[in-house]
Amino acid sequence: MSTLIESLFANARAAQGVRTHTPVGYDEPTHVMRVSKVEGTILDLSEPVANIAAYFDDQGKLRRNPAVRPGVTDATVDPLAVARAHSRLAAAGAHLILRSPALPPRPVGPKGIVVMHREVFGMSVIQPLPMSVVPDGANAPILATLPVTSASVDWSDEDSTPAYAVRLEIPRGEYRDRLHNGTLDQVLTAAILAGAGRIADHALMTALSAAALSEFSLAGVAAAGLAFGELRGVIGTAGNGAAVGQDGALRASGITAELTDTGEHTFVGAFDHAAVILDREIRITAERTSLDGALAVTVFASAAALVPDPAKFFKVAA
Repeated sequence: MSTLIESLFANARAAQGVRTHTPVGYDEPTHVMRVSKVEGTILDLSEPVANIAAYFDDQGKLRRNPAVRPGVTDATVDPLAVARAHSRLAAAGAHLILRSPALPPRPVGPKGIVVMHREVFGMSVIQPLPMSVVPDGANAPILATLPVTSASVDWSDEDSTPAYAVRLEIPRGEYRDRLHNGTLDQVLTAAILAGAGRIADHALMTALSAAALSEFSLAGVAAAGLAFGELRGVIGTAGNGAAVGQDGALRASGITAELTDTGEHTFVGAFDHAAVILDREIRITAERTSLDGALAVTVFASAAALVPDPAKFFKVAA
């Protein structure tokens, strides 16, 4: 897969900004048309990625200082495993899943009008059936709904499936040095895969920030039907409720927690009751931005958070 990025850069550096047209019978072109110099490719998170295994440890975490260029060409890594390894909320229990392949358009009706399929994805959490003591002669309490909570997202809804992007400027010197030592495409690919975990954290932190959550209390946890051992905390940049105990452990209002820079607030909850759907395709474009060969690389991704039961999560005040 990394060779796709290598080819992308080569094509971008060779791209011409104009196209000429020479009609039949003419020796010289008569028309000059401007065309895009932007080249693109797709990194599929469902496909194993080769040649970057040496950039990660056995837990899928980036090595801060890769010792040497990878020497084994058939070593592969699982992109989703790397994303999970770099997600603080996945470490707290949240599920990271991939968007299913898009359904192709199909003709309908007698005239064969081509229509697009809606892409709706969801998550359901089965709850224990709440039964209670019934005195002799009394009627059993009525449960009006199934003991399951669900959340879904329509991928055509831009508000619930936000796009993430970054533009990276690569000067000619750095491009040349990385190209010569064989690490250019590998470094970028490794950074993109690790960045997918950060996208997931931002999506879920944003969803929790927008939800009407109760303030954290043990009484609220008990009322939500949660066990104390299910609780994990995620501490945002404001540091609300954060404290380091004498044992050196970080906690949020006494709950084992971890830090994240993908949101401001602090949340405590059962994170296995939430999920993030990552778009399986990360789009990468490259464009030559100067005569000496500098490149501008733009990376696009999408993610959608699912929180079927917000009652399983709590805000932590300052």
